[in-house]
Amino acid sequence: MKGKKLTACALAAAMAASVALTGCGNSIDQNAVGATLNGEDISLGLMNFIAKYQQAISDANYLSMFGPDMWSMEYDGTTMEDSTKDSVLDMIETIYLLEDHMADYGVEITEEETASIEEAAKQFMSDNSDKAIRQMGATQEYVAEMLRMYTIQYKMQNAIYDASDATVTDEEAAQRTFSYFTASVTKGTDEDGNSVEYTDEEKEAFAEEMETIAADAKEDFDGVAEEHGYTVSTYTYGADETTMDEAVIAAADALAEGEVSDLITTDTNYYVIRLDDEFDEEATEQEKETLLNQKKSEEYTEICDGYKEEADFQVNEEEWAKVKFNRLFGVAASEEDTAEE
Repeated sequence: MKGKKLTACALAAAMAASVALTGCGNSIDQNAVGATLNGEDISLGLMNFIAKYQQAISDANYLSMFGPDMWSMEYDGTTMEDSTKDSVLDMIETIYLLEDHMADYGVEITEEETASIEEAAKQFMSDNSDKAIRQMGATQEYVAEMLRMYTIQYKMQNAIYDASDATVTDEEAAQRTFSYFTASVTKGTDEDGNSVEYTDEEKEAFAEEMETIAADAKEDFDGVAEEHGYTVSTYTYGADETTMDEAVIAAADALAEGEVSDLITTDTNYYVIRLDDEFDEEATEQEKETLLNQKKSEEYTEICDGYKEEADFQVNEEEWAKVKFNRLFGVAASEEDTAEE
């Protein structure tokens, strides 16, 4: 069966395993075959544990926001339970396929890493209540295997990133920076938080006032902003900008370094901007790193997808359907709480 030795690479993964949980029982047949990958069996017990561990983490993070029915809520036509289970299947298939290609990238799991994982697995079993262990279907072997899988994914992703020949040019990453101050086109909000519109006369008068302020700002941008009580902020953008209003970006593109715009009017705000840097070197370098990581991530995904296209991954749907998130986990606040639960 898949699952030989068990390993975790980053200490972060080992630490993530040591979460004190509380729960109830589990009725899964751990010895059943949950799936096969290229003819090799993957136990339902391991698959169930990984799924329930993901459930436990989600219960701890999101239960207070979405309530006890969150796993049956539908998003884009599928429940949160089904979506999570699909993600678990994809993760299992991907990582075991990555394991099959470790030699291609000179990746191996060291004895030290294996020992660390085994220790982390023991710690996990001792940190969690007996009820939580039963509900997750956890065994020390399953915990260690999950950590070993995380290690494989971590090390293989890094190796694939390191082997990538992706590059990013200055033109792709180029960033421009401008300073700006802004005012709302509405009068404000009432005590109930509803927008209060200016009357037509007030709107016209305020627009004229902002036109004057914008004209004065051409001579002393920061001074005029301070005089009228506006806070000056900075904004950096590139060719793929989608957050700032298009009218503001269009005005910024038309400015030379040091120039101040005319008044810019959008549906919600007035803006006055000053272009501070036509080519912000520091921001451009940061954007280069971001874009390079994006390219490497896309390359990593393409490689994993290629492995999956050539693989034969068969899920035992009848057994997998028995894995349900109908019992919620709690996070123990103390040893006394854990004992009581």
